[in-house]
Amino acid sequence: MMPVILVCDEGPAVGLGHRRRCEAIASALREYGFESAIVASTRGVVAAPVIIVDSYRVRADDRSRFVPDVVVAIDDLGRDLAVDLVVLPAPGASGSSYRNARDVLAGAAYSLVNLAAPARERTIGDGRLRVLVTMGASDSAGIGQRIASEIAAAAPRLLTQLVLGPWGDTATPSGVVRIDGSRGIEDALSTADVVVTAGGVTLLESLALGRPTIVVETAANQRSNISSVIAAGAAMHCDVGSAALGAIALVGDSSARNSLALRGPQLIDGRGASRVAQAIAALVHSPVGRAPIAIGSGAHA
Repeated sequence: MMPVILVCDEGPAVGLGHRRRCEAIASALREYGFESAIVASTRGVVAAPVIIVDSYRVRADDRSRFVPDVVVAIDDLGRDLAVDLVVLPAPGASGSSYRNARDVLAGAAYSLVNLAAPARERTIGDGRLRVLVTMGASDSAGIGQRIASEIAAAAPRLLTQLVLGPWGDTATPSGVVRIDGSRGIEDALSTADVVVTAGGVTLLESLALGRPTIVVETAANQRSNISSVIAAGAAMHCDVGSAALGAIALVGDSSARNSLALRGPQLIDGRGASRVAQAIAALVHSPVGRAPIAIGSGAHA
């Protein structure tokens, strides 16, 4: 099996989104005979036949850090990277500014989600309805706690669940069920009747699973995801102050929930990682893909 090293950011103030995207690609690459390892972007020099970099901290075209035959960048920042392939996984993303990349895959078709658990359909009005609040693994500001606490206080009939990550505030509000985010949230996500989430990877996972979703912006780099999702009618947008009431209202509106449940998978079909893996496999087996990259040259998609 050909080795692939995936380099990603993770930790306090970063969370687990970059790792989740790398896990999605690593899983998809197995079908093409690749053996993957995920390492932190704080590691020194990385050498491998294929290197995939998902990092805000380092550039994938930094040849003092990365020594590949083929190098792939997952990017959200609009950096013109001189690499073999740039993947822009945000819905609505455009690759027009990436003039030094040999190829670019951009938009919802390449959104990187890792759906280990299938969506589990729940009968509307049957049993205690569930609201899952998840604001990221590094929610040190306690945004998730605030929203979950307000839902539980205003609507105790609901089962309010809160995902708490390893680098955020770990207090569990009264009336709220804690979900340990370090152990994965697939089961809780796939069975939620309404999801309240930030605008990162979990948003796209929730949509792919057909979960009626409310999105709350918690960082400026989420705006591309959020604006495209809202434009597609695939989620509702609330601010922190209105998210709890928005979630309660959505729980009570079965028509709106059914509409969102249909539109989410239409936008994010869950096959983005497989498409990216196929493109990487084609690059590896292409003589052009294995040629050295000259900084400042190359085609763009």
